[in-house]
Amino acid sequence: MRRRGVIIEKTDKEVLIEIQDPARTCGGCKGCIRLTPDRPPEDYIISVPNSGVQYEVGDEVIVDGEMRPLIKAVGVLYGIPFVSLFIGYIVTRLIAGSDPLAGLGAVAGLLLGAVTARTLVRRFMNGEPDFRIVARACS
Repeated sequence: MRRRGVIIEKTDKEVLIEIQDPARTCGGCKGCIRLTPDRPPEDYIISVPNSGVQYEVGDEVIVDGEMRPLIKAVGVLYGIPFVSLFIGYIVTRLIAGSDPLAGLGAVAGLLLGAVTARTLVRRFMNGEPDFRIVARACS
């Protein structure tokens, strides 16, 4: 995931970049997914290792983050509730033998799967993705 930001501090080891609000950089479609509720919707600051490239404080840069954890989180958030919906239906249908009760079992399975998926995603999405500076941004 690429983001646009401004370098606010630079040391020998790291560069601090203030990432702009996605609504300012992408046109405000409000399609962004926020999996970490403790992150404010405003601009935020990330730390990137200093790779020795000559960037100065105030330069606008493009940073790139790893997409694999986000794709994994989306797969878990949609996959587990979807599968548990059918498991809840099948198990309740086999035990009770009626479709109305099986429908309730499906809803219960969906809710249980959603709670489980949310717990799992919060466990493995506890940190920020590793970002790196890709290029200097054009203004």
